[in-house]
Amino acid sequence: MPGIAQRIFLTIGRQELAAFAHLQDLWFLMRMIDPPLSDAVVPPGKLLLERGPFSLDEERSLLQQYEIEAIVSKNSGGHATYAKIVAAREIKIPVVMVQRPRIPCSERVETLEDAIAWIVSVL
Repeated sequence: MPGIAQRIFLTIGRQELAAFAHLQDLWFLMRMIDPPLSDAVVPPGKLLLERGPFSLDEERSLLQQYEIEAIVSKNSGGHATYAKIVAAREIKIPVVMVQRPRIPCSERVETLEDAIAWIVSVL
């Protein structure tokens, strides 16, 4: 996001941090539930280990406190993490959503009995 923002809020999970580590001229606020592995390469900035959901007021305050200029977030597909998007819209900062990978087509069952029957058919 060089040229767009210098202070970026990353909410993409710990596994994806290395993709941003080469951006040494930017500062990242990285929020995740679990810390990165001890040998993980992380971008410059601050780690916040927190579990949501977060209120709109909390997210707005966080963005303002850290002077965030853009958000990069994984599309979790739920409403529990949407407050940061609303806060970003209010403050008028850009948001980049990282799309979730497509789930490959697979067999699906509705009941435990159907699951057992499927396992037996595969074995």
